[in-house]
Amino acid sequence: MRSIARGIYPSLLADRGLGEALRAAALGTPLPARVDADGVGRYDPEVETTVYYACIEALQNAAKHATGATGVWISMSDTGNLRFEVFDDGAGFALASHSPGAGLTNLRDRLAAVGGVVTVESEIGVGTRVAGMVPVRRNGWPEPEAAAASEPALGVPDAL
Repeated sequence: MRSIARGIYPSLLADRGLGEALRAAALGTPLPARVDADGVGRYDPEVETTVYYACIEALQNAAKHATGATGVWISMSDTGNLRFEVFDDGAGFALASHSPGAGLTNLRDRLAAVGGVVTVESEIGVGTRVAGMVPVRRNGWPEPEAAAASEPALGVPDAL
């Protein structure tokens, strides 16, 4: 995970896309992790890299700070916007009493550079959710399978 955090571009991301690259990264985390990326296709490399590192940052934060967590869930969907969510069921924290650190500031800046946004929600005793959205273009990559007309809400699976 440390080599990923330092910005080394993983070949699996270039070769196979977000879902496979995040599944591989999740295998190296100390918490059980699940990645749901059905219907997510290929995107501009800048978008894929940004979303990949956003999810990695959230995974690392869960591994480091989510006391008592039994797992981490990463969900992605394409509704015309590439949406991602990383959720852990750890101890959570009171957002009002924490100022954003360098990691969150960098994450917001990185997503803003590609027109995206990120939010963090946390509740003591419930866990933490990092969610983001990036408008997407596919630049010649194959289109993902047709999405439903309405935007599905990303959710946390019941079990790993």
